[in-house]
Amino acid sequence: MYLKRLELKGFKSFPVKTDIIFKEGITAIVGPNGSGKSNISDAVRWVLGEQSIKSLRGDKLEDVIFAGTDTKKPMNYCEVALTIDNSENQLELDFTEVTIRRRAYRNGESEFFLNNKSCRLKDIKEVFLDTGIGKDGYSIIEQGKVDEILSNNPLSRRKVFDEACGISKYRYKKQEAERNLSNTKENLERIDDVYIEIENQLKPLFNQQTKAKKYLEISEKLKTLEVNSFIREIEGIEKELSEVNEHRKVIEKELNEKEEQKNVVEKKQEDINKEVEVLQDVIEKSVDYINSIKGVISKKESQINLIKERIRNFTNEISRKNLEIKDIKEKLNENKQYIKELESNKLSGSEELSTLQENIKVLEGSKDKQKIKLESLNNEIELLKESIIDILNKKQEFSNKLSTLNANKENMNIRDENINSEITELNKNIEIKSSELDTINKEFNMQNENLKNVNNRHKELSINLQDSISEHNKLEDEIQKSKYNLNGYNSKLNVYIDMENHYEGFNRGVKEVLKNKNLKGVHGALGQIINVPEKYEKSIEAALGAYMQNIITDNEFSAKSAINYLKQNNLGRVTFLPLNIIKSNKISLGNLKANTKFIGIASDLITFDEKYRNIIENILGRTILINNIDEGIKFAKETGHRFKIVTLDGEILNPGGSLTGGSLKTNGNILSRKRYINEYTEKISNIKNEISHLELKRESLDKDVKNIKNEIDSHESKIKDLEKSIIIKSTSIKNVESEIESLKGSITKLENEKNDLNSNLNYTLEKSDDVRKDMEELDDLYNKNKEKIDALNEEIKRYNDLYDKEKSEFDELNLSLVKKTEVYNSIVRDIKRISGENCELEEKNKQLEESLNYEEHEIIKLQDSILTEEKEKENLTKQLGDSNRNLETRKIAKDDLKNSFDEINKELKTIDRQHIELKESLFKVGGRLERLKTSQDTYINKLFEQYDMTLVQALEIKDENLDIDRKFLESLKREIRSLGNINIDSIKEYEEIKERYDFYSEQKQDLEESMEEIEKLIHTLEENMKSEFEIKFEEISKNFKYVYKRLFGGGCGELTILDKENLLESDILITAQPPGKKMKNLNLLSGGEKALTAISILFAILITKPTPFCILDEIEAPLDDANIFRFGEFLKDLSKETQFISVTHRRGTMEAADYIYGVTMQEKAISKVISLKLKEAQEITDII
Repeated sequence: MYLKRLELKGFKSFPVKTDIIFKEGITAIVGPNGSGKSNISDAVRWVLGEQSIKSLRGDKLEDVIFAGTDTKKPMNYCEVALTIDNSENQLELDFTEVTIRRRAYRNGESEFFLNNKSCRLKDIKEVFLDTGIGKDGYSIIEQGKVDEILSNNPLSRRKVFDEACGISKYRYKKQEAERNLSNTKENLERIDDVYIEIENQLKPLFNQQTKAKKYLEISEKLKTLEVNSFIREIEGIEKELSEVNEHRKVIEKELNEKEEQKNVVEKKQEDINKEVEVLQDVIEKSVDYINSIKGVISKKESQINLIKERIRNFTNEISRKNLEIKDIKEKLNENKQYIKELESNKLSGSEELSTLQENIKVLEGSKDKQKIKLESLNNEIELLKESIIDILNKKQEFSNKLSTLNANKENMNIRDENINSEITELNKNIEIKSSELDTINKEFNMQNENLKNVNNRHKELSINLQDSISEHNKLEDEIQKSKYNLNGYNSKLNVYIDMENHYEGFNRGVKEVLKNKNLKGVHGALGQIINVPEKYEKSIEAALGAYMQNIITDNEFSAKSAINYLKQNNLGRVTFLPLNIIKSNKISLGNLKANTKFIGIASDLITFDEKYRNIIENILGRTILINNIDEGIKFAKETGHRFKIVTLDGEILNPGGSLTGGSLKTNGNILSRKRYINEYTEKISNIKNEISHLELKRESLDKDVKNIKNEIDSHESKIKDLEKSIIIKSTSIKNVESEIESLKGSITKLENEKNDLNSNLNYTLEKSDDVRKDMEELDDLYNKNKEKIDALNEEIKRYNDLYDKEKSEFDELNLSLVKKTEVYNSIVRDIKRISGENCELEEKNKQLEESLNYEEHEIIKLQDSILTEEKEKENLTKQLGDSNRNLETRKIAKDDLKNSFDEINKELKTIDRQHIELKESLFKVGGRLERLKTSQDTYINKLFEQYDMTLVQALEIKDENLDIDRKFLESLKREIRSLGNINIDSIKEYEEIKERYDFYSEQKQDLEESMEEIEKLIHTLEENMKSEFEIKFEEISKNFKYVYKRLFGGGCGELTILDKENLLESDILITAQPPGKKMKNLNLLSGGEKALTAISILFAILITKPTPFCILDEIEAPLDDANIFRFGEFLKDLSKETQFISVTHRRGTMEAADYIYGVTMQEKAISKVISLKLKEAQEITDII
């Protein structure tokens, strides 16, 4: 068994369908960084069920789908298929080739296929159990797998060893068994709950069904007695209603007289009330006026007190301000005397400063002149020195040039001879390469043209294939949708057929008669023989009521035979309708059709076999259909409540005036079942025809797709061959062109060099003479400049002495000036400060004097205000006394009117009491009438509700001679009441619950036995795992020691189980001793030593239990060249048992490979794979 083929389409950087064919042995996948070579190992891991997108170097599922480029659109899905050769039947599948396919879409959906059949990830895992193949096995070894072995996480390390020791299949089975055990426990708990619940229901239901049967027997006896009792009660109530109506008329007359008397007295009362209201208004206004005067007087007193307080405040303030003015004047006199002294000091200081400044100015001018002269002389000397340095440098430069020119002249002559010889040789090589290039170009152009034609056809086929697949998918969706609808309609049809066959909705007795095919002359229930339009179903069902369950027979003898069958088997009661007896009872329409509210007579709105017309018209011939209850009420009044009226919502207006309505419980869909069965049968037939048509189209498309795929595969093979050949030719063309250009460039360089040599030789001879002349001129200039520098140095010394003397005098004068200036500035600041202080004092004094004048004037004004306020207060006090006297007079007049009002009120109360007594009498009479009518309606409603009869129908069975024994009637009712709540459905429910109880008892027992078997299985699996792990681990440990020595060239490696008592969970210790070193824990090894140790473990596992194929993704990257060589040699040995596919960039690994795939990225973000043998790879090593 080995990996035969890998197909990629739309996965990461492989947008175009890419087939990679693998052979047994070692295959290397190479390419530059970023070319997409690791995407191949990612694809294998993904198709084997990798769920973690992060381990595939992405963040979300759509990251594995080709994202598009500037020139190529992104894809909506990706697909990877992995084909394994199973000719040796190592996989437990009856196929020589096994293909695993995984497809993912941008919406997050993902699907798996096993040999092109849809499957679950679980199915794929089970196929590869115990083979080492899978995302958690050791068939894919990458740097991450190496890290797992080196990891401190014992669980990561255990996964690798579990798979290698062959216990992963047991662990998987154990996990499955534990899940099954958990599910079984949950199921058992649920069944226990249901079992207990059913058990609790069973006994009460048995008692209920026993009571229900007894109830049905007693109820039939009670019906005859109670119906006649209701009729006699209704007739007695009708007589009493007439007497009560006469008494009501007398009371109404007396009541009218009392109302007239009451109106006269109320008029008198109203006049007195108006006078009282007028007086009350005047009194209230007087009280308001008195209160307002009191408020004004209070305000005046407060105002006087406030004015007096302000006068006291002003007097105190005047005394304080006079003292402050005196202090200010004394301070002003002191400040003026001090300013005179400061002004005198300021004048003498100013004169001293002027004299010093004049002397400094004169001395500074002389000093600056000396400084300028010195700077001028120094600058002149510096220029002369620079000139001398330049002269010396130039002399040396000219001497060097002269030596160089002589040497160059000799070299140029030798090089000229060599150039002529090289140019001749290069021209011969160009002629040879040009001939070779012409031949390769012709071959390259032919292959390019062929590739273009094949590519165009391939694109055309790909478009056709995509269109066909898209159409195929659409057809598949339509077929699945139609099948889904078909299943839905089939389910619904089966439900209604089942209901029809089992007579759902019919009472037990009706069901039993209809089921018994031995009974002759039975036509069926009334609800079965009629067809009702959908819009009238609710109305007709309400109109029929219990009639729907009546059974039609040929004659009374057939009915009698069926009744005997029911009696003998105690199956309940049924009403029969003999065809030979029942006559039509249809009403005459007359003018009814003209009424806009009228829809029709119920019997005319349904269809049925003509032989049943008499029965239908007898039951529904006097029932009229109306739109709604409001129209029904109006229609009933217009027709005198003579007909049974039914609305479209199922409300019933009975003859005589009673109404029935509310929510309507449908009777098992008896009327609508036939309609649904016909509708669903027709829909199912249409859908089946549609599915057949679509499947024929799909088959035709499948053939087209297969043909196109075969042609595409053929073209893709041609494209690969042509691309490989073109790449080689292109490389050859580039190499030859590069060589020719290189040769031509060399000739051009040589010719340019020859020309330059001739020019340089002539120039060299001329330049030598010029250099000698320049050197003589430089010697003369040097001597002259030296003499000038000596003369200038003498003059600088004289000017320096004079400058130092004047600078000393200047510094002394400046210091004296600074001191004098500071004293002067201090005097000026004091004068300014004191002058400012005087201004502030004068301003404050002025403000205080102005304030004193204002306050003295205000005191005079306030004293005048007090006199005015006291005079106004006296006038207000006088007005208050007059107003109080007028108020008392008005209060006395109001009390007199109140006494008159009380007398009239007593008279009115007497009339009111008499009026209320009459009203109460009238209300009682009205109540009596309502009670009688309600009582009458109650008996009519009881007839309909209890026995489904109108008053007219009840009168037809009236028996004047029937002796109604109330005691017997009550005894029957007591007997029914003693039965308690009756559940008629309990008879059927008991049978159903008993059946469920027996079913769950059996289920419970099965689950308990299943739990016991699963627990035994788990124990067996654990024992097998321990035994298998112990044996295999010992073998791996032994092989590890061997591999370690071989890969390291010596040393020792060991594997140890830390907890031998707990083999299945224990951590595994890895220790290593590289050659020449002590035994160490993994953490103490270098990076390369760690990697090689982990590789040794993986190779030991492969020796112990070879996997059919193994993908290595750059696991040897950390190794040095010596270790790479040993790694490659060992890989060759292992390849005898295991097929290796190595993603690598190391030359040593490539050299060990039998085949090489080159991954390139000629177009940005799009990878391309080239398959080569090792010898062919040598030709395009530079490309890779």
